[in-house]
Amino acid sequence: MDAIKTEVYNILEDAIRAAVAAGELAVSEVPVIPFSPTKTPEHGDIATPVALGLAKQARMAPRNIAEIIVKHIDPEAHPIIRDIDIAGAGFINIYLSDNWLYDVLQAIAALQAAYGSSDKGAGKRVQIEFVSANPTGPLNIVSGRAAAVGDTLVNLLNAIGYEAIREFYVNDAGGQVERLGESIDVRYRQTLGEEGLEIPEGGYQGEYLQEFAQTLVETDGDSYLQLEQSERTALFRDKGIAHILAQQRASLERFKVNFDVWASEQAIRDSGKPEEIIQTFREKSYLYEAEGATWFRMSDFGDDKDCVVIRQNGEYTYFVPDAAYHRDKFDRGFRTVIDLFGPDHQGHISRLKNFVKALGLPDDWLEISIIQQVNLVDTAGKRVDMSKRSGHFLTLDALIDELAETVGEEFAVDVARYFFLMRANNTHLDFNMALALTHASENPVFYIQYAHARCCSIFEQGTEHGIIAKPIEEVSLKRLTEPIEHDLIRKLAEFPSIVLLSAETREAHRVPHYLHELAGIFHPYYNQHRVLDSEDLEKTHARLILVQSVQTVLKNGLTLLGISAPEAM
Repeated sequence: MDAIKTEVYNILEDAIRAAVAAGELAVSEVPVIPFSPTKTPEHGDIATPVALGLAKQARMAPRNIAEIIVKHIDPEAHPIIRDIDIAGAGFINIYLSDNWLYDVLQAIAALQAAYGSSDKGAGKRVQIEFVSANPTGPLNIVSGRAAAVGDTLVNLLNAIGYEAIREFYVNDAGGQVERLGESIDVRYRQTLGEEGLEIPEGGYQGEYLQEFAQTLVETDGDSYLQLEQSERTALFRDKGIAHILAQQRASLERFKVNFDVWASEQAIRDSGKPEEIIQTFREKSYLYEAEGATWFRMSDFGDDKDCVVIRQNGEYTYFVPDAAYHRDKFDRGFRTVIDLFGPDHQGHISRLKNFVKALGLPDDWLEISIIQQVNLVDTAGKRVDMSKRSGHFLTLDALIDELAETVGEEFAVDVARYFFLMRANNTHLDFNMALALTHASENPVFYIQYAHARCCSIFEQGTEHGIIAKPIEEVSLKRLTEPIEHDLIRKLAEFPSIVLLSAETREAHRVPHYLHELAGIFHPYYNQHRVLDSEDLEKTHARLILVQSVQTVLKNGLTLLGISAPEAM
């Protein structure tokens, strides 16, 4: 479709130039010609409001301009155009010849799994950092949404020619992991029978730490009581991080997300890079001392307040290792870095971008998107309140377990990923458990998967009746004459543009929406029209090519989402 639009664009541009040369349009410069989607096939395949945009410059009514432009287009000289008309105030509607529809099917048959891909990215290296949950507890469903979005964006960017990688930044240093060690120490001593203990302020209450403490006691007894408390909590901190991080890895792998790189905050701190960052900021006069602390002149970059980078006790605030980590990303050769943050990091965006700017990195090098909150809506229609510190939250594994009990393990991850992806990143998501647990076509992911399975069943039935699909070169595609067949092909033609737009705008939700629309055309087609007809094999083979194309695009799209394309359901 993009190639077709380019050809139509050139035809329109030539027509405008011809009208100017003939003295019929007083236009000094041909503008960029916009296209707008047509609402129905009755309004053409491609529409443009270019005449409306030229009205002021040409000092003429838009409809008159449109008539002049159309007069300079000879459909016979351009076989791609079947007809042209003018609608409303001056919209030019272009009807394409049927040949372009058949070219779409030819392209799908030739490219197969590569249909939808492109080389737009030209091999440029892109890093997407996502999830990056603190190693203080199991992954919850908010992290699940980030995992689904980040993983799909990597797939999309790789599909359009970038070299994109997945990276998880482990926050294994700082106050939150110190409180983790203290919380484990309390649970360990409670398990050994000590009374009167309470989780420290800001600590972690969850049952998962009680279970971990029980494991420590079963494995090593009370041997850790011989250590000084500071030494013991440090040991528990490290053991806790290792244990929880292993759980997080396992959860992500179950969720079909495999990170290419696991970066460590502690490793960044130990590398000396934070000291280098501080030195760079000092040399650029971005730092000053006040109230016993070291401050960064955030106000130099338009922020309301400066911020502390070194506390009174000499400890770095988290901004410093974050800045060092992003400098490390740049040094590793990434042309673009995309951070997917949770909603609690909204206030961190401008400051991190200012630090990156202060380091002299390009303004457009770092992109930051917020993955908004997930609200779990239970089967009774009530929202479930969640908090990691209080221990009241649904883990990603628990969600998959619950789904698996109803829809089966093989589809549980598919359902979870689809529901996490079906809304724009910057909008809150209500995860509807009642709908997710519905093992029927009302469930949107099953609606799409059923369409793919139906395609597969048609070929199975054909084999049973001795009808085997022919190569496309041997098939008369002109037998595809039903309007719904043309609607299907038009929708198939959109897929490469959807992939490109989804990747470039970082809006993964466009793909599930597109697949649902494609399935929404295919299901009625399947119900209303007989594909296998032994009395008209020529039409049968043409329809098998169409079904094969739908099957290919559905599978390609589901693969981008990390969702299976079952052959039977």
